[in-house]
This record gives sequence, structure tokens and C-alpha cells, in this order.
Amino acid sequence: MSSFRFSRDEVILALDVLYSSKHERISADSDDIKDLSTLLNRLPIHPNENRRSDFRTTTGITKQIKILQSNLRTGNRDNHVGAMFFYIASEFENRHDELHEIAQAIRRNEKYFMMEFGDYSEDMGFPEGVLLGHLHRLIETRDGSQYTLSDHCEVCDLKPELYYNSCGAILQNHLLVPPSRLEGNKKYGVNNYITVCPTCHAVLHRIRPWRTKEDCREVLC
Repeated sequence: MSSFRFSRDEVILALDVLYSSKHERISADSDDIKDLSTLLNRLPIHPNENRRSDFRTTTGITKQIKILQSNLRTGNRDNHVGAMFFYIASEFENRHDELHEIAQAIRRNEKYFMMEFGDYSEDMGFPEGVLLGHLHRLIETRDGSQYTLSDHCEVCDLKPELYYNSCGAILQNHLLVPPSRLEGNKKYGVNNYITVCPTCHAVLHRIRPWRTKEDCREVLC
């Protein structure tokens, strides 16, 4: 078994294969498992130089999925399955379509994931995982920084210069497009952004369902 624990991204992709298979038998020889193994080996979540020869093999992935399947039926919890599998299976128990949409977004944007996407210290708390979270922040920096939208936070109404001395530009532009709908090759225009303070920005990145421009204030108590 690989020494690397499965990340949220990897578990989402694995569970999507499980749920998409429906009642078909999960096998290390199946095309879906082979494709998943190849994809997980391509993704830059874990440093290549530290991977062992058994990293995300079809046999290892199949074992994780099969034991999880059995555990979900019996209610038991096998220590040979990563805790993240149980956590995300519970989180998306009645939301398989949403999990599939996230998995498809990861697959669709694979070529935009560079090696720095794999640094867990930069995880922004996105439920969709580190890859789509970093792509979201990358697009915000690439496109959103070009726009000057507002002099106050459009969520909490904070106007920094009224509270802080010489604080500089701390307001940020938040991309309103949900991570599961991102297209790495698309340039998002000014209408896809709102201006927020750093605190509200962090909250918007973590709260689901994803907030639109009209309901973003609902994150406040």
C-alpha cells in the first residue's frame, strides 16, 4: 500500500468511479479502475520523487473501494481504508450527482494543475479539494486582479480606510463561478466577480452551497 494518504481530490474521483459503476463488479482489470489509477498517478498532489512503486496501483485502489463498499453495507469500519473515504462517503451520501460534477471538473481541468497544486500547506479549505481550490485562486489572481470593483466588502460592508491606518489595498475580488464549473482556459469577466474583505473571502470559499452575488450576504449571522 502506498505511504501517501488519499487526498479529498483522490477520494472524490474514486467514489465517483464506485457510484458510476452502480451494480457492476469493481475489478482491478476494469477500464474505469485502470483509468483512475493512471489519472491519480498523473495528478501533482503528491511529489513524484517520494512515491513508491505501488503508488495508486489498480490493485490498491480496488482494495480500498471494495472494503469501503462492504463497510458501508455492514456499518463496520475497517482500518485498512483511509478515514477520508468514510468522511466523504458520508458527506456526499445523498449527493452523488454533485460529487460527479466535482470529479468531472477535476478531470476536465487536469492540464491546468501544476506541481505547486500539490502543496497541502496551501490548502484553502475548498470542499472540492486542493486542485480545484488552487485553480479557483489561480483564476482569481490571473483575471480578478485586473478589475477595480468596489471600495468596500460587498458581504459585510467593511470599508478598510475607515478602520485601519495605512492598511493599503486589502480588499480582494472573489470569483462567483463554483469550482465544479470552472474552465481553466476561460477568461472570466468583471461580471463574474465581487469585492470582499479577506475574512469574507475565506468564508465564501468554504461554505456550500456556493453563493451567488444575490445571496452572498447570507453567510453572515
